[in-house]
Amino acid sequence: MSTFNINNVLFTDMLESGANNLANECERINALNVFPVPDGDTGTNMKMTISGGVKTLKESENINLGLLTKEMSRGMVLNARGNSGVILSQFFQGLSKGLDGIEVASVIDFAKAFESGYKRAYSVVSNPTEGTILTVMREATVETLKLINENTDLESFFNIFIENAKVSLENTPNLLPVLKKAGVIDSGGAGFIVILEGMQKALVGFPIVLGEDKPIGVLFDETSELQYGYSVKFILQLQNSKVDCQSFDCEYVKTYLNSIGTVLECYKEDSQIKGTVITFDPGIALTEGRKFGEFIALEIENLNLVSYDVEEAIRNADLENQPREHKKYALVAVANGQGLVKAFKSIGVDEVVTGGQTMNTSTQDFLDVFDKLDADNILVFPNNGNIIMAAKQACENYSKANCVVVPTRTIAEGYSAISMLDTEYATSIEEIIESEKEVISNVMTLEVTYSIRDAQIDGIDVKKGDYICLYGGKLISAHKKRLEAVKKAFKAIPDFKEKQVLTVMCGQDVKIDEVNVISEFVKYLNPYIECYPIQGDQDIYSYIIGVE
Repeated sequence: MSTFNINNVLFTDMLESGANNLANECERINALNVFPVPDGDTGTNMKMTISGGVKTLKESENINLGLLTKEMSRGMVLNARGNSGVILSQFFQGLSKGLDGIEVASVIDFAKAFESGYKRAYSVVSNPTEGTILTVMREATVETLKLINENTDLESFFNIFIENAKVSLENTPNLLPVLKKAGVIDSGGAGFIVILEGMQKALVGFPIVLGEDKPIGVLFDETSELQYGYSVKFILQLQNSKVDCQSFDCEYVKTYLNSIGTVLECYKEDSQIKGTVITFDPGIALTEGRKFGEFIALEIENLNLVSYDVEEAIRNADLENQPREHKKYALVAVANGQGLVKAFKSIGVDEVVTGGQTMNTSTQDFLDVFDKLDADNILVFPNNGNIIMAAKQACENYSKANCVVVPTRTIAEGYSAISMLDTEYATSIEEIIESEKEVISNVMTLEVTYSIRDAQIDGIDVKKGDYICLYGGKLISAHKKRLEAVKKAFKAIPDFKEKQVLTVMCGQDVKIDEVNVISEFVKYLNPYIECYPIQGDQDIYSYIIGVE
């Protein structure tokens, strides 16, 4: 049976199937990483981005396809994570613009919407690189448009599009040498095809369903005791039928929640109350909240299962909820690890957004933090090249303050840039940004992690389990012993004798004895260098070292 039109119901089913297919294939997409490091996150970023769009679709009551896809694209934009996620969200935003005003789309309408999609995706990347997901989107669309006409059905459209997309994907290593060296295809392009294949399955009547969730394990079983309670994160929509939404004082809610637990945040935004409370009885919190309105978003988590320091969060709760001082400039930085969070706050950061490798910060994560600040200008330090686009997207979607991204691509760059920041005598935010860029240009980052597969990169043989060192994003050493890998890396750094400062951010698995050995070794190589260790507590990377 042929399908010649696509309406709101079919599109919703197709996108959900595409999202499910990506979720099931997520780890395979993550593994398509140029370097054999354990932080491949393209699949995760794309999965979380598209899930925001699917959630919006399923909650919408709109039957007009054009209006529905506009809502969907907004959901993706707010949930976009990483460069691949931002590009995916912009493709679907372009698709929605292509379907604007169309209640039920023909195959030609849909194909032209794909054209609008890839053009939109290209437009948000300042220097588009070929051999990436952008190339797959563009080449597949251009070639498909040549082969379809008004008599083409939707099934044929997807067959043709996916075939062309796969041809484009297989060619990505020829366009991007770094892929060819690593022996992989572009992970973003692969994820895009997985989504399309899932959409195609729903079209022909065999929608993809989510695979079974993996069990959490023994973190909480029949013998466990609830040690910390539950984290209840919520958005409460006040209702005129229950309260005066305009005059309602959210302090009442905060006071009540503090009586049954510890409030980490609670504030009113228009007619909504947003908050997080730690409590042993989430049920009574929900019952109390429904006296004033209805919950439109709710997340309850058993705190025995989380990795962050719950007691530290509780200790900081009172400080976090104090009325904010109005500032001319407020600082937001991204970091992952208790020590790094403390380190950034100690040098003047107002809000630290949890994120980084393996869990990139979303556009909505930034927007939520911006709302906590009272400032004329907000300077955002993404501290990860894969988060810069989401940060910029958040700034473009925020109107209560002038938000600007300082393009820090590593934690080390961010720490140095913020340490050297001086806003007191600056005449404009543009002057601040230019000064920060100059600081960043003098910082190189040495990252120490481990390999998840055998590889040969830039003439260096790497075995699975080896410790590997990346300097400025390039592999410079590998060894089965971490200390030896680090020593080899310092020896390989060009002009190391001319460097002056090392900021050594130590991961969860690092002991002080090893740090002392490293400090002595770098002094041997360069007697004039100063070494400053910081307990970062980050995972994945044993060391993140700023070299200046």
